[in-house]
Amino acid sequence: MSTALTQAVADARQSEAQAAQIAQILAVVQAAQAAAPAPAAHTACGCSHEKAGGFAGRTVALVAGAAGCVCVLTAMFLAIALAAVAVGISATVLYLLVREIRKGK
Repeated sequence: MSTALTQAVADARQSEAQAAQIAQILAVVQAAQAAAPAPAAHTACGCSHEKAGGFAGRTVALVAGAAGCVCVLTAMFLAIALAAVAVGISATVLYLLVREIRKGK
């Protein structure tokens, strides 16, 4: 029982020391933040927030949208063609199967 008590006391002292270290680190961080305040949000970057690049962005968006539409339409036509081929093959196999069954009678 005394070994467990000794271990508990040692653990408590260790966590107290760690808490003191964390408090010191937080104090240093807060002091550094207070010394150099962050600039305001609208002056943080050097760019202007006007409508300077609106046309280029709109053009890129239109081109990307058109490319997406072309991809979707191509996939749709390929799916329709694949379905048509599958129906054609199935119809041919079914016809040959029916013909063989009728021959067997």
